[in-house]
Amino acid sequence: MTVIFADILGGLGLFFIGIKLIGSHLKQIAGRGLRERVAWAVHKPWRAGLLGVLSGALTQSPIAVTLIATSMNTAGLVTIRQAMPLVIWANLGTAAIVMVATVDIHLAVLFLLGAVGLVYYFDVNKSDRWRHPVGALLGLALLFLGLQFIKQGAAPLREMHEVRELLQSAAHYRRLLFLAGAAMALILPASTAAIIAVAMTTDGLLTIDGTILVIYGANLGAAANLWLMTANLRGTARQLALLQIGLRCVAGGILVILLALELKFGWPLMKALVTSLSANIGRQAAWVFLLYQLLGALVMSLGAGPVRRLLRHYSPPSCEEALARPKYIFDLALDDALTALDLVEREQGRLLNCLPAYLSAADMERTGELSTSIPALLQGNRALAGQIATFITELINRQQDRLALDRMLNLQSRNRLIDDLREGVYELDGLLARTRPTAASGNQALESNITEALHFLLLALHDAALSPDPDDLELLHALSGDRAEVIEKLRHQLLRQSDDRGAQIKETLYAASSLFERLVWLIRQYAQLLRTFPRGSV
Repeated sequence: MTVIFADILGGLGLFFIGIKLIGSHLKQIAGRGLRERVAWAVHKPWRAGLLGVLSGALTQSPIAVTLIATSMNTAGLVTIRQAMPLVIWANLGTAAIVMVATVDIHLAVLFLLGAVGLVYYFDVNKSDRWRHPVGALLGLALLFLGLQFIKQGAAPLREMHEVRELLQSAAHYRRLLFLAGAAMALILPASTAAIIAVAMTTDGLLTIDGTILVIYGANLGAAANLWLMTANLRGTARQLALLQIGLRCVAGGILVILLALELKFGWPLMKALVTSLSANIGRQAAWVFLLYQLLGALVMSLGAGPVRRLLRHYSPPSCEEALARPKYIFDLALDDALTALDLVEREQGRLLNCLPAYLSAADMERTGELSTSIPALLQGNRALAGQIATFITELINRQQDRLALDRMLNLQSRNRLIDDLREGVYELDGLLARTRPTAASGNQALESNITEALHFLLLALHDAALSPDPDDLELLHALSGDRAEVIEKLRHQLLRQSDDRGAQIKETLYAASSLFERLVWLIRQYAQLLRTFPRGSV
């Protein structure tokens, strides 16, 4: 008995290591070129679906494919309508490894493991080109070697009287088998749970009825797991997660009803179909998993229009997504450097336009309410600034003439200053917010002076950045001049006032005045960069 459980436990260990290696290395292989392939494929639904199958087979993770599609949608490279076939058909690709697990490839696995060992011995895996392919092959070899150990350990169990009685009892409690599959899927991918079920079926530890229930439970358990994992997502990201969840639930609901009808009335449905497809019981179990994914993909593809409307209704695009999506820059613009630089300036203008909104007191005074959620604005602006930075870096990496390169470096410096200004204004508003509950008029006066002055400067910065008029730039340069003397007077005034507001409030206002002084200096630096390359210059 000890040897049996040692074989099974060791096999599970190798199996899990293999799954992890395959997933991590194939994601790296697919991730490097997958975005370009997706951008090419999504214009034709059949190409997007085929790429989804291949991506699912490579990554063995429909969630990873979904997240890649989500990030591309957020970047404005694909729409939800274009991404749906990719996400829907990725599940079918995961069935490839389940089908392979039903074939006796013991000798092939040993040869593969030996070949990979030689590759590691000669340090081929240290090459950037071969590191991930070799790692994926090692994971594949360990996965199937682990399956061999599991089968070897499980084979004697079917001859044991106690095990046979246990399995016979379990056959009468179908809900337990269903729940066992769901429980496995909470900690393992659905394809991994299916492979284990296939191995148990091949060794006679499960009947085909029990295997069907385990596989159905594993797929619905995977849907529950994905629901928990993505509960904090909002907007489009949530839409694609809901699409994955809905696919599994719809297919599961249909197949569970069909199985109940088949078991109760003896109608030839799923069980009869997989039995006709193969006489091998292990392969029948693999067909169950494949047909589950195929049914879900077909139903969602045929109902793509209504499904899309439902997703939009239950998870409309979030404010952060709209703010994070580039409006002007796009990959094709990289081929024309001068046009690309003009587009970068326009995107940076969007970020500059948002800066005054971080001063919530000024925003409330103008509109009576906050125009947008400050955390949403911050998250969206950070994402957009990151995409602008990546775009500029890609532009710099291409061969450019000296003048264009100087302008690119200038815009790169502006982008960094915008980041510093955004974080600084957000921090300043947080400091001033601590003083707003107090009723001291001195507090209100100082806070109001800082808020109004900075609000005016940020508006002037936005106007100067987007206007070709040199007078606007000169005005900004004059307004953002050295204000150390004025700031020092405000500080002395603060210190001379009575202590009725408390030392902590004074300390906060003193820190706010220092931060305000730094923000004015940052605005002046931006004005200097605008002077070097004003809007409309080459």
